Amino acid sequence: MNADTQVKQQPQQKPKRNHLRRKSWPRIYTRNHRSGQVGWLVDLGFVNGRRIRRCFQTKGEAEVWAEEKRVDKENEGAKALALSPGQRAEAAGCIQRLRPYNAVLRDATSYYIEHYLKYRNAPVVLEIVAKLLADLTAAGRRPKTLEDLRVRLGHFAKTFGQRRLSEVTLPELQSWINYPEWSPRSRIHYATKISQLFNYAVKHGWADVNLAGRVARPGAEDSEPGILTVKQSNALLQCAPEFGLLPYVALGLFGGLRATETRRLDWSAVRLGERTIIIGSEVAKKRMRRAVEINDTLAAWIAPYVRERGPVVEAVAFRDGFDAMRAKAGISPWPANALRHSFGTYHLASYGDAVRTAAQMGNDANVVHRFYKALVTQAEAKHFWALRPEGEASNVVPIPSDAEHGAADATATEEVSEKARQQSLS
Repeated sequence: MNADTQVKQQPQQKPKRNHLRRKSWPRIYTRNHRSGQVGWLVDLGFVNGRRIRRCFQTKGEAEVWAEEKRVDKENEGAKALALSPGQRAEAAGCIQRLRPYNAVLRDATSYYIEHYLKYRNAPVVLEIVAKLLADLTAAGRRPKTLEDLRVRLGHFAKTFGQRRLSEVTLPELQSWINYPEWSPRSRIHYATKISQLFNYAVKHGWADVNLAGRVARPGAEDSEPGILTVKQSNALLQCAPEFGLLPYVALGLFGGLRATETRRLDWSAVRLGERTIIIGSEVAKKRMRRAVEINDTLAAWIAPYVRERGPVVEAVAFRDGFDAMRAKAGISPWPANALRHSFGTYHLASYGDAVRTAAQMGNDANVVHRFYKALVTQAEAKHFWALRPEGEASNVVPIPSDAEHGAADATATEEVSEKARQQSLS
């Protein structure tokens, strides 16, 4: 047997099995459409729990796309082989833990990067609080606003101060807000301030979302406001001059000014001749200007004190004087915000117009109606507005006309002494 015969008799080598396996995926087969046309379908099988198929008009297009998927698969396999056994085991474990949530490792990794690794160089809560307060101070926020924010965020920082805001979870935040010793309204206030902190952090790229906006806030129950009776009001007015606080009391009791507004007010804003007080943006809450009407009762009480300029209330030892004044008047316990609440109650009872009362107080008409309606009778309101300094006429003050409001009561007429009128016009 010669060499040529030996060569011819050698069996042909079979294709490598890995080559056959490579060509067997993905499957390519024809598909008949209802239109009569034939398409070519590439079936990748199930990928991450979802079957992926794609149809092409020609066999060539289908084979090109199938080849691209084969290359992708081989590349992915090469990447997997590049991992150490420990890394592959860790990835498998993570995939197993994600399976009950129908999540994949790629999505979990992306979430972790976006919500944690992205903010790992962010300042901790204690530092963010300090930066926020510094910025607000530089922006000219009022001391009382800053102090309230400092106190509330200080409590928050005691718990979360050394952590980053991006690390705080919603359950943790909700549990903190639900502190049982706080009233519903206190919880709302704390949630509002923490929301301000989160917004500040999001703005500076230190957190991705305002988590406080997702906290369930309690409904604040509207308790009946505490007011002064006519007798208590008169006792307070009689004691106030001794402590230099008569203007403060009168402006709150008969003008409806907020305590903070009165303490910021300058006499230059009190235009007695025009029967108007201008509450400027530097004085008003949320810097919302308004004009307050000086009624006859208020005019009679403040007339002797009005001057061209200067603070209406001296800041020195105000709190000590105020506490001593109400103690001497025998008013205990002192109702919260008693002067302003009393004004709202008696004014609404007299005029029957929540919009008018709200405009005077710089408030919302719905709030005025809800808080102050039907707390006193109209007869009690007449006695309240009839209060006058000693030596002044004490007839009933005018009850508003019913022409505009449809009230059934006739108006009464007030007689103020010539002395009071001269003082009011000076």
